[in-house]
Amino acid sequence: MARSSARLRTEASGWRETTSPARVLRLALVLTLVRTIPAAAPCPKLFFQRGVNFTAEGPAGYDPKAALPMLDRLKSYGVDSIALVPYGFADSREPAVYFGRGGMERTEDIEALTALAHQRGMKVFLKPQLWTRGGFPGNLEFAAPRRRAQWFAEYRKFLEYYATAAARMHADLFSVGVELGKMTPNDAEWRALIARAREIYPGPLVYSATQGSEFETIRFWDALDYIGLNEYYPLPDNLSTADLLRTVEAVQKKFARPVIFTEAGFCSYEHPNRAPWDETPRAFAPADQARCYDAVFKAFYTKPWFQGVYWWKVGTDGFGGPADGSHTPWGKTAMDVVKHWYLKGGR
Repeated sequence: MARSSARLRTEASGWRETTSPARVLRLALVLTLVRTIPAAAPCPKLFFQRGVNFTAEGPAGYDPKAALPMLDRLKSYGVDSIALVPYGFADSREPAVYFGRGGMERTEDIEALTALAHQRGMKVFLKPQLWTRGGFPGNLEFAAPRRRAQWFAEYRKFLEYYATAAARMHADLFSVGVELGKMTPNDAEWRALIARAREIYPGPLVYSATQGSEFETIRFWDALDYIGLNEYYPLPDNLSTADLLRTVEAVQKKFARPVIFTEAGFCSYEHPNRAPWDETPRAFAPADQARCYDAVFKAFYTKPWFQGVYWWKVGTDGFGGPADGSHTPWGKTAMDVVKHWYLKGGR
């Protein structure tokens, strides 16, 4: 999903920031006091995930002191898994990937927040992804072999950095990529990246694919533990999920891997089913959003090959409410739908 250009500029400059020694010491103390999973503990490969994408918002971002109240509130809704989403930056004109410790998604904050989630019995899905000056990361494409090889070499550094962080913090699931649709046809390069991630991180791996041609044509699903879909397929106005279910089930059957929705969402403007990714302002309709959530739950929740969903998104600052038309379900009827299914859905 998109971020504002102002936010993007802030983050790009934030990568040059440093963390004060006092702050590092405070975060280290948090880890010492709350870490509950030994570093050598095995990582289960398969588990059901009642999740949300828990995104860094507001001035504090993933600072654990600021994010902890929302973490506890999510648990009361039956959420037992959170996706933490640090961003890197890629330039569609040059094969370069930039990332680091600054901005609102500092790695040391993510590590401390992961320990606090584990202390509360919650799973953590580390889902690093890229944003670009050209917009959607799916627009990244380098057709010339030399430039394509340069991009994959740069992306490998990004992957290694976050795979190392995932191993250190004992993340429960790791995404090797998100919505890079024009690069995923390079099957051999992705298989090499997946193999490298497995050398570093011992837990289960997923790729988070864009709905449509990317999800339906990826060839390396067999190299991963889960098939991951960012589920923004349009639904008809009667909210029939028959076509959607057939599409997802066809990929699942071909590769015999469990499916998770690494993202799913609808805005709370009217008719969010028609273009689920779209947040163009129009009449508020939080009830429409809630009905779409319920339709997706009814279609997939009890399928034996379905292993959960991470709704997009709930922010660390708790933004939302019935007058907010964005994708967040927070403070809206859709969050009550989430609570019903997560606490009483039978899984």
